[in-house]
Formats: sequence, C-alpha cells, structure tokens
Amino acid sequence: MRKRIVIGLVVVTALAALAVAAVLLVPRLTTTPEPEPESQPALVTEEPAEEAPAVQEEAATPVTMAEAPVHTTTTASGLTVTAPDAFLDTEQLADVEARIAELEANGTTVCVSLTDLATRRGLWRNTDRIMYPASSIKAVYCIYLFETRGGAGGRSGLVERALVNSDNEAYYDLSLTFGFSPWASWLQSHGAPQTASGASGYSYPDTTAGEMAAIWEEIYRYGTSDEAGAAELSGYLARTNFSPIAEELRDTYEVWSKPGWYPADANDIAATNDAGIVFSDTGAYVMVIMTDMSSNLEAIKPLVDALDAAHTTMCGDEVAYYE
Repeated sequence: MRKRIVIGLVVVTALAALAVAAVLLVPRLTTTPEPEPESQPALVTEEPAEEAPAVQEEAATPVTMAEAPVHTTTTASGLTVTAPDAFLDTEQLADVEARIAELEANGTTVCVSLTDLATRRGLWRNTDRIMYPASSIKAVYCIYLFETRGGAGGRSGLVERALVNSDNEAYYDLSLTFGFSPWASWLQSHGAPQTASGASGYSYPDTTAGEMAAIWEEIYRYGTSDEAGAAELSGYLARTNFSPIAEELRDTYEVWSKPGWYPADANDIAATNDAGIVFSDTGAYVMVIMTDMSSNLEAIKPLVDALDAAHTTMCGDEVAYYE
C-alpha cells in the first residue's frame, strides 16, 4: 500500500514538474501596446498677407460752362454760336433754333444778336440783314443826344415820353430841335455805318441787328458810367413800356430796352423788334431781335425767353465736362 502511495506521489510530482516546464517553455504572451496617438501637426496660424495700399483715384474735376474754353460754330440752321462745345448739345440751344423756326415758318425774316458783354459768348443770325427799326431807333437817337450834350439838352420831358411810352410826337419834336446831320457822323464812329447812311435826314433809318447791338453796347458803357446824363437816360430805358424783353425778364433782372413795331401796310415796312441790355445773374448781355413781322410783340416773347435761357446755360455753372 505504501508502495502505491509513493508511486502516486512520484506521478504527481512528475506532473507538477511537467507543468512548470511547460510554463517556462511556452513563450510569454505579449500584450500589444496601444498605438500611440499620431502626433497632430502643429497648428500654424497664417498671418494675413499685407494688402497693397489701395490706389485712391482722384475725383474728376468738373469744368463749368463759365470756365470752359469756347469755339465759334455755325449750326445747320445757320445760327452762329460762340460758346463751349458742350453747349451745342443743350436743349437751350435747340429751343432757340425751334423758336426761330416757328417764326420763319410763316415767312418771317428773323435777325438775332445776343452777346455777353464780359466773355463775348453769344448767338447771332442774319445780323447784317437790313431791316426797318421802327421805334427801337429812338434809343439810338437818344444816346447820341445825351452823349453829345451831356444830357437831354433841356428836353427831358420829350426824351421820357419818346422812350418810356414810345411817343412819336415827342420823338418828332426832339428831331426838329436837334436835327440829324451830326447824328450820322456819331453813328459812323460808333460802328453803325449802314444806319449812318440814312440818318442824315431821316428819323427812322434802316439798320441791322448787328449795328443795333453795337449801339446798345455803347448805351451800356455810357449808362453805367459817371458821365453827365448817364443816370437819367438809363432810368428812362429801365421803365420802357411794351417791350417783350422787359415784360419777360424785368421781374427777375434789371432791363434797359426799347421796342419798335409797325403794321403791314402800303409802305411795306412791317416790323416787330426789341433791343436792350439784360443785367442777368450770369452777366450783362445785349439782346436784339428784329423781324419783318407785322406789329406782333407778343409773338417774339418765346424767343426772348429761349435766348435768355441759352445765355444762362452758356455762361453759367452747368457742368461742361470733367477733367
């Protein structure tokens, strides 16, 4: 029995030894390590690129009509224009041409002279055409009278009636008193040779819009001077009745003017005229309108307004172009 126990112990011992050996001989299981987290790339903060400084465009500089250079052009309708080129495309010029066309559509001859006294800009048409002046010539005679006599020559009442109310009898009395012969030489020396040719013995000599404009420039010079009689004459011209220029513009500006009109009759000297100085906000200017239309002062009022608007545009602060 003891022998069996010993054998059993030997077997147990042997099995234990084998177990230990197995443990020693079998490779040790290794635990796979957790992979290390991939290293994240360093966060790179990009600095914003420096922007090139913005090129600041200079604002275009406006050039007004008053500042722009002028050129002289004759339009398709025959109107001579001295003004900035931009004026040729304005509605104001188109309106002047339209008003002239309306009058001419009825067979009327239309003569126009508009001249800015400071800049010499202006509009002209048929300025050399010989026309009958009617009573508009009274201002021409009176400037001659005042300049050569230092005033009205003691006939202030006659001058006032002849100019303010266009009184024909008063004008006739003036002509009887002072005559015409010296008047002709005065006209010749003041740029009105055509008028002078008929003025030696006639109180209503034919003239032209161009010569009327030249005399009105002399009226402006004299009337704005300190010469004897200047204030008296300009005072009468500033109160004239029946004048389309005055009626349309005197509420806004000072206007010196003298109209003239004559109906169609056997004498064949029909006329509707007006001439004067307009002291506008854009400069003083001479306006002369002469037609062979039978007495119809109302009919030329639209042309007066169109010419004034044209002057305001060509000499004003409307932008002509940018530079």
